[in-house]
Amino acid sequence: MVKVSVIIPTIGRESVINALESVLNQTYKNLEIIITDDTEDGKAKSKIEKYLSDERVKYVINKKYKHGPAGNKNNGLDHITGEYFTILDDDDILLPNAIEELLNCAQKGNYGMVFGNCLDNVKREFTGKHYGKSEEVFYKDLLCGKYEGEYVGLTKTSLLEGDRFNEECWGGERLLWMKLWKKTQKGFYLHKPLRIYSIDTPNMVSKFYLQKAERSYLNYALFLEEFKEDLLKFCPKIFVRDSLIGIYFAKLAGKYREALKLSLASIKAFPKFSLLPLFWTIFCLIMPKNLVIKTYESFLKKFKGEIKKFFKR
Repeated sequence: MVKVSVIIPTIGRESVINALESVLNQTYKNLEIIITDDTEDGKAKSKIEKYLSDERVKYVINKKYKHGPAGNKNNGLDHITGEYFTILDDDDILLPNAIEELLNCAQKGNYGMVFGNCLDNVKREFTGKHYGKSEEVFYKDLLCGKYEGEYVGLTKTSLLEGDRFNEECWGGERLLWMKLWKKTQKGFYLHKPLRIYSIDTPNMVSKFYLQKAERSYLNYALFLEEFKEDLLKFCPKIFVRDSLIGIYFAKLAGKYREALKLSLASIKAFPKFSLLPLFWTIFCLIMPKNLVIKTYESFLKKFKGEIKKFFKR
């Protein structure tokens, strides 16, 4: 019976109990559950100590990597022994059949990566882009934005080959996942809700923008550098879109030279649509941060439909 490793990175929040119990209550039982604690004093252990009598539950402290989401997940990856693995944030919940559904799909199609959708914890709406059906997906689909948003996935451990999340980035999981998709080339999307995803409030997001701007900029810069050739070949508009977001974070981080570099790269990638990156860069460089944030958020909200249509064409 195939073993599946479930990594739960935590900072000792009360919600980790619900996350852990949702894994223990899975219909699929051959599990390895790794609680990786990112606190210096082992704060999370007191929350989950009573569950350690279950031989499937392991508790490890992150002493090797930088503190933060990426480093803590890397710590969990170092301890997995299952043939497949998944990662569950400590404020999210797996629905009871999630692992069984994903594993059956992976084994049936011999896929290295499979994923299903999530429901947000407020409106219970799908959090990942979808097309109303389950289907086989390819590296190009993921790279070019056919599937974007929050999902829950199952990945064959052998694909990692020592690769890890970049600790210098904040929210840079996409960089590793895309590397793995490039290795496996194809997988499968299950059009089913398999996880409850805890969403952040707008105020939390705005505060995050200012606090983690430099590391968020690096996330986009490294992604564009790593996948530039494929993006320009398959979907140059996505290269432009991510450049615009990178310019935004570069502004918030005070990295004006880097913002100009991204702007020039975007114009070169898609010269027929050069006015937008040029205008956006000038605006970001000369306007105060608070105005840039408000403009960015209101623009996305007001023209979300039009933006999606443009980048989809």
